[in-house]
Amino acid sequence: MSGAKLKNGRQSASEMEMTSLDGIVGFHMRKATLRAQSSFATAAGKKLMTGQYSVMAIIHENPGRTQSAIAEAAGLDRSSLVPILNKFEKDGLILRAAVAGDKRAYAVRLTEKGEAELEALEEKVKEIEAKVIAGLGAEDHARLIELLKKFHDII
Repeated sequence: MSGAKLKNGRQSASEMEMTSLDGIVGFHMRKATLRAQSSFATAAGKKLMTGQYSVMAIIHENPGRTQSAIAEAAGLDRSSLVPILNKFEKDGLILRAAVAGDKRAYAVRLTEKGEAELEALEEKVKEIEAKVIAGLGAEDHARLIELLKKFHDII
């Protein structure tokens, strides 16, 4: 690398040597995830990450399921899910109720406010997905989703 500097003294990312990372799926997946989260947060106009949207969508489609089941479906461990649910509860987006016969389990559902919030966020998700489909094409978009599902199974 030449070490050429830009006017502000910084080097651009395009000047960086990264051949050791170029063939690493995890590196590209992480960069894609960060870009997706940033795009989603910008589009949503709030500090809500894609994982939190996913949790809301899972709760919406599975009202009354336990926190453990939601965590598993979202690909999170319980210790990661609990702070998200605590924030949702504080913001009035969910209700938690003790599960009969299991003192440690709580069933979760969205409130009316949570349903309205999810509906607004879904519009933003559709806009982002439309942009991805336009860039990739419908066939490659579907193929990418299938490859990512396969990746989940492998790892």
